[in-house]
Amino acid sequence: MTGGGEARDRATMRVDGGLAAAVLDSLPDATAVLDTSGAIIAINHTWLMFALDNGGSPVATGVGVNYLEVCRRSADGGCDDGAQVATQIRDVLAGRSVEAEVEYPCPSPEVRRWFVMRVTKLKGPAPGVIVSHVNITRRKMAEQELAHAASHDPLSGLANRTLLNARLTAALDRRREHRPEPDIGVLYIDLDDFKVVNDRFGHAAGDEVLLNVTNRLRGTMRAGDTIARIGGDEFAVIVPDVDRRELAVVAAKVRSVLAPPHRIHGQWATVTGSVGMHLAGSGEVAAYALRQADQAMYAAKQARVRPTSAL
Repeated sequence: MTGGGEARDRATMRVDGGLAAAVLDSLPDATAVLDTSGAIIAINHTWLMFALDNGGSPVATGVGVNYLEVCRRSADGGCDDGAQVATQIRDVLAGRSVEAEVEYPCPSPEVRRWFVMRVTKLKGPAPGVIVSHVNITRRKMAEQELAHAASHDPLSGLANRTLLNARLTAALDRRREHRPEPDIGVLYIDLDDFKVVNDRFGHAAGDEVLLNVTNRLRGTMRAGDTIARIGGDEFAVIVPDVDRRELAVVAAKVRSVLAPPHRIHGQWATVTGSVGMHLAGSGEVAAYALRQADQAMYAAKQARVRPTSAL
C-alpha cells in the first residue's frame, strides 16, 4: 500500500508540474518565478521570446540567473528603473508588501514601448515571487495622443494657449529660483488683413495661410523656443535666455518672414504681422507678461510702421 501511495504521489507531482508549466506558458505577459534569493527558477515562453527578440539570451535572463543582480547591473549602468524594481521585489520577498507595480519605458531602436512590472507573492509551499512584465504601449500611446490634443492647436500643431501658459510659468519659476538668470522674451503676433483673405477666398484659403505662417515661424525660431497659436490669427512665442537687443533681432526676423505674400487661388495675398515684444523680468507671472506683449502688439498695429516695445 505504501508503495502504491508513493507512486500516486509521484504521478500527481508530474501532473501538477506539467500543468503549472502549461499555465505559465499560456500567460500572455513575460513572466518569471523567483525564489527567496531573487534567483529565477522558472520562466514562460513569452519571457524567453522577449529576451531573444531584443538581443538577450537565456544565459543572461533565464533560469538560474539572479534577477536582483540583473537589476543591480542595470542600476549601475544608469537606469533608475533598475534600482526601483529591485527595491520593490525585495519588499515583496520580505513581506513588507503583498504586491508591487513599477511602470517604465522600454524603447528599442525600432519602436517605443512601455511596460508595467508586477510583483506578486507566490502562494503555496515554495516561497518566492512571480514577476510579470505587462506591455502597456497601446495605452500609453493613447494617453500621449490625448495629452497632445489637449495642449496643441489642431490646425497648426503648435502649442495652444494652455501649453504656452504652462511653459511660460515654468520658465518664470526657474528664473526666480536660480537668479541671476537670463531674461525671458515674449512675442505677441497678430496677422494684419487676415480677415480679408477669409472674406475674399474662403476659410479653407485662410487655413492655408495659417499653415504657411506656422511653417515660416518654425523655420525662424530656435529649437528651445515655444511657438503657440492662441487665437484665430494670433500667435505668441516664448524666447528664453535673451536680452533686449537679442529679442529685438528675433522680432525683426519674425516680421521679415511674414512679409512675403501668399499664393492663393493663383493670386497673391499679403498678410503681414504686427509684433509686440516684452522682456519678462523678476517677479512677473505669465498672464502679466503676455498682457504686456499683447499691448505692445496693439501699439505696433496702430503705428503700422515699426513694433512698439514694452521692454
